[in-house]
Amino acid sequence: MADAANLPRTRASLLELRRSLGEAQDGHALLERKREVLLREVWSLMRAVGQHEQHVREVFDEAHAALREARLDAGADAVRSALLAPSARVACRVDARSLMGVALPEVHLDVVTERLTTSAGGTPASVDATRVRWLRVVETLEVWAEAYGSVWRVATELARTQRRVSSLEEVVIPEHERAIREIEATLEEAEREEFVRAKRVKARLEAEREEENHA
Repeated sequence: MADAANLPRTRASLLELRRSLGEAQDGHALLERKREVLLREVWSLMRAVGQHEQHVREVFDEAHAALREARLDAGADAVRSALLAPSARVACRVDARSLMGVALPEVHLDVVTERLTTSAGGTPASVDATRVRWLRVVETLEVWAEAYGSVWRVATELARTQRRVSSLEEVVIPEHERAIREIEATLEEAEREEFVRAKRVKARLEAEREEENHA
């Protein structure tokens, strides 16, 4: 939006400014609705993240506890060697759903557990229990990653939308309204001057006709 001082004071400019102001106001209304939807969504997602966070912590704590127990039973080297064997086949797919133009991740983890066996030497059951606990960690991360990623994307779009709303409210719309007022004032002043000139011309013509009639 150019500075009002640099705009031509014409009716064409006034009509263009009014059209542009209407578009800005319509855009502001749409962005306000988008901001409200995103704000509700980000609060909902944050509550979900808070709920999942406690569960994730518990699952990690259980996995670490199982690992410590396995190390005590079989020794760190034996546990490290035993856990090198694949415990599961994991496939990850990330789809997306749209919320007000924001692509939110939908994470799908497909965990297929391999058959857990003990060695002939009698590997402690705590080693297999450790595998199971850490597979639960993997499964838990599906929901956690989806919720956390969604919060980040929605929060980022919310901040961007807020900046656009603020720009319209504080800069674009006020500049349009000020420019319209200034051009309207200029045109009104020009109309008053034209009216005064027209009256003077009319009075002078009438005076000239009266002089001609008397002559």
